[in-house]
Amino acid sequence: MFLKSIILSIALVGSSHVVMAQDEMPIIAYMGVPDWKTSDENFKTLSECGFNVSLYPYSSLDLLVKACRSAEKYGVRVLGRCAEMYNAPVKAAQTLKSEKGFFGYFMQDEPNVHEIRQRQKEIEALKRIDSTHCFYINLLPCVNPEWIASSTKARDYHEYLRTASATDIQQLSFDYYPITTDGIRATWYDNLEMVRKESLVSGKPFWAFTLSVPHDVPSSKTNKYPMPTLASLRLQIYSNLAYGAQAIQYFTYWNPGKNEGYNYHDAPISREGVKTKTYDLVRQMNGELKSVASLFYHARVTSVAHMGKHIPNGTRHLQDMPLNIRRIITKGRQGAIVSQFEKSGHKYCAIVNKSLTSPLRVEIDAFNNTPVQISKSLAVVPMKRNYTITAGDMIIFRLN
Repeated sequence: MFLKSIILSIALVGSSHVVMAQDEMPIIAYMGVPDWKTSDENFKTLSECGFNVSLYPYSSLDLLVKACRSAEKYGVRVLGRCAEMYNAPVKAAQTLKSEKGFFGYFMQDEPNVHEIRQRQKEIEALKRIDSTHCFYINLLPCVNPEWIASSTKARDYHEYLRTASATDIQQLSFDYYPITTDGIRATWYDNLEMVRKESLVSGKPFWAFTLSVPHDVPSSKTNKYPMPTLASLRLQIYSNLAYGAQAIQYFTYWNPGKNEGYNYHDAPISREGVKTKTYDLVRQMNGELKSVASLFYHARVTSVAHMGKHIPNGTRHLQDMPLNIRRIITKGRQGAIVSQFEKSGHKYCAIVNKSLTSPLRVEIDAFNNTPVQISKSLAVVPMKRNYTITAGDMIIFRLN
């Protein structure tokens, strides 16, 4: 998996939290506007695609500050890093803490446990000067449990997560790209379960990814990451939200080019800085996401369960019906995720179709007239008995 050299964060820590404008969920353009393409126009284009955070590793503090000032003009903030964060932390923190367009400090991507502990020392040096911005480390996924010991230097994935949550980072971010040309990876939902569990124990929210740049995998001649579709973006994003993710990160926005044997192509923005057809697809997806995200942001997910013939390893079958719901019946090839969550005194239920290609038919029996459907624009819609959820999509109900 490409060692992304940038990452960002925002999170709840105890009773305090770092907030963005309008306290909105971070929608992150990973590999955002590059330092060599920093301009007002390019940040305007990024904002128009529906992003509010741009991630990039800058070669100098001056270039990072320049990006922050361009980004701020369009309601975007920058999460980045620069050499001065490590060799002149006092100077870096004193400069960045007053930049309105600055979001946070990227410390490292996909570290092992020894590297995580070293990053904590560097975080402490920056935090002595600037405690108002977030510190971000992105973690390895658990695609194959047999690889964990060698890649993380931890006994198992749980120890790896605990090591990260013990630091001063404000979130648990991990990059899992489940959709390949061979289908949906079997360990995806198990990985979500493990990260969600550590998030609940530590009190630190988790951040998740969706894949927006197709590319080949050097270690495999057949297993590739395909072109994104609306269904693939929806499935990744809505599954992440159903599990309680508090930020959505797109890998990538700008095309990284060829790197470490990975041939990246058809990112939303080409290597030369030109919009591709993926740009319009991501803009459409973010149009959906921005509205519905406000319902999930700072919500408390109380239960996540699965329905269907095949329940993924590490997950559980739906047993307890949501409030005021007598019965849920699903008819579809891949089944569904049923997420129950609470926000602002209301209880909600979200149902996600886990298929990339087929619709899911859902029959719902309510005890009374209290439950209502909530559209993606957050409008209240009268409850029906039968629904058809398109591939990767989601429907939401308010239960009380």
